[in-house]
Amino acid sequence: MTTAGSRSPRRTPRRESTLEAILDRAVEIMADVGVAGLTMTRLARALSIQPPSLYKWFPSVLAVHDAVFARGQRANLAAWRAGLEGRPAGLEAVVAGMTATAQWAVTHPVEAQLLFWRPVPGFRPSAAAMAPADELVAELREHLGTAVSRGQLAPGADSADGLVVLASLHFGVVSQHLANEPEAAWADGAYTRSYGRVTELFVAAYPPA
Repeated sequence: MTTAGSRSPRRTPRRESTLEAILDRAVEIMADVGVAGLTMTRLARALSIQPPSLYKWFPSVLAVHDAVFARGQRANLAAWRAGLEGRPAGLEAVVAGMTATAQWAVTHPVEAQLLFWRPVPGFRPSAAAMAPADELVAELREHLGTAVSRGQLAPGADSADGLVVLASLHFGVVSQHLANEPEAAWADGAYTRSYGRVTELFVAAYPPA
């Protein structure tokens, strides 16, 4: 994350705290007016500062989106890894990790929209912001490969096509929940209650011999 200048300033606890406060308020605004409704003017007003002061922190509203995106991807990766704790490598790890990321998305609907859909015209995340997502996909693919090698899934489950199938099932549930029951808790939502079937459908698509 950079400021309006060409060089990133030195990180300090105070600066990090201020950045977090700015991003928190940005998420609050996006929850009220929609992810694409965030503007520098709205954000500055919510922070009780003048817009030029905000530009000292971010050169544009898309830079704010990128920072929210990066923070969300880091949190999503952390949820994935927390889900893996204590789980054996392979299919069980895949199920636990994917479930954890789905639960994170349900409890962070604003960030989920920005991370997994395209609600902001012209926004493309930076490579740095995408890095945690790349790590997650690499780890997911590794566990799928382990599941294949252990006979838990058929060959191809860890291929690019396999990832497309799994992502379609996973985000299908998340999308339907956020579109139809955004206020429902994970245990209460009609779509989220059925999330366990996602794994069953994926295994059915790549059944072990």
